[in-house]
Amino acid sequence: MQEHDLRRSLSDELHARAFHDFDGAGRFIRYVFLTSGDTAPVLDYINEFLLTNGHDPIASGAKFLRLDMDGYALRVEQHTEFLSLSLIEKGHAARTGLLKDAFDATVTHLPLAWARGIPAPVFHAIWLEIGGKPPAGTTPETMKERMQSRAIASNQFGGGAAQLHFAFDIDEAGFSRIALYNEKISPNRMGRIVQRIVELETYRMLALLGFATVRENGATLGRIERTVGGLTTDLAAQIKQSHGQVQQLLSVLSAQAADLEGVYSKTSYRLAATKAYEAILMDRIASLQFSRLDGFQGVSGFLGRRMTPALDSCRAFAERLSRLSERITRAGDLLQTQTEMIIQRQNRDLLSSMNARARQQLRLQQTVERLSIAAVTYYGVGLVGYLAKPLPLGDWGWDINLVKASAVPAIAFLVWLAVRGVRSHIEEARPEDSGETRDG
Repeated sequence: MQEHDLRRSLSDELHARAFHDFDGAGRFIRYVFLTSGDTAPVLDYINEFLLTNGHDPIASGAKFLRLDMDGYALRVEQHTEFLSLSLIEKGHAARTGLLKDAFDATVTHLPLAWARGIPAPVFHAIWLEIGGKPPAGTTPETMKERMQSRAIASNQFGGGAAQLHFAFDIDEAGFSRIALYNEKISPNRMGRIVQRIVELETYRMLALLGFATVRENGATLGRIERTVGGLTTDLAAQIKQSHGQVQQLLSVLSAQAADLEGVYSKTSYRLAATKAYEAILMDRIASLQFSRLDGFQGVSGFLGRRMTPALDSCRAFAERLSRLSERITRAGDLLQTQTEMIIQRQNRDLLSSMNARARQQLRLQQTVERLSIAAVTYYGVGLVGYLAKPLPLGDWGWDINLVKASAVPAIAFLVWLAVRGVRSHIEEARPEDSGETRDG
């Protein structure tokens, strides 16, 4: 049986970022780099480190790597627009509180100095410290001092088996601090919990990228909205006038449509990514099943009050984009309809003018024909006079003037017949000529 090319890769995707047990006390440090798909410089830097320490480089196309190094684990994950590097240290004994070197970047033997040298700007740095059971007398004030933060968000989870404290702030070393006090959660479950906690903090920051984009493009969108609003008012005023002119509004509307398309192209991906990151963030919060920790502000409440306005702004911005696009489309339809009416009115006036000119030309033609008949008759009578002068009119009792006068009706009638015949021939030949032209 032939196997589909994607079967193995899609099946392995479920195991691409497997959880690992986390036993005892320790720390999980993650660096997040926005790479926009260009991970080559970062991967080259990491591969050089791996080769120096006797390990194989990251395989081409690999999205995940976890290696056990000297006393710690190195974890590399590649995502659509970011790459994360994690340093994991575990297995230490701490029955109560955190380790003595908790959050101390100068003491730990983890290669933090090497990690800071990665050739990419750090978007976020997370330091999760895992210890034993919470020490007695833990209060929001003591945790603020411990976490170097202006505010603390804390919860219990695991049925009271553990406590979690988020700083949601950046300390002097550039880390966002998280403290986890574990009293009786098993190592295999703790591995999953640690992963979710770090992802919660990672996607919290990634979700806020959309808010930065909204602030960057908000002024442009507001200007387009005001311009389109004024244009719509002018369009309505012109439509109400019997001879309103809207041609000059078309260029303005086209410019606004182009500007709006520019804003959409700059923000559509980021707003969609923000929506996805928000969904992941909410999923991680729900999966941890937080419960209230007396005396402390909860994580869900803290994030809800501070992140909801920013995320609502992103949703409102996306809705404004959609509505403004619809407004421009409707205004364009009105402009097109009004322009077509103006063109039809101009065509009507042009046809009326052409008909008037045709009637004038017909009258002129008829006048010319009459004058032509008179002129030709005059010359014909003169010719009759010249022809009759040699004849013996006196012997016949005729007068030359009488001969000329008698010839006038006959000559005029013959000229009129000739002119009429020519005109009839032209009128009969005209449709034939037009048909030949179309056939050709």
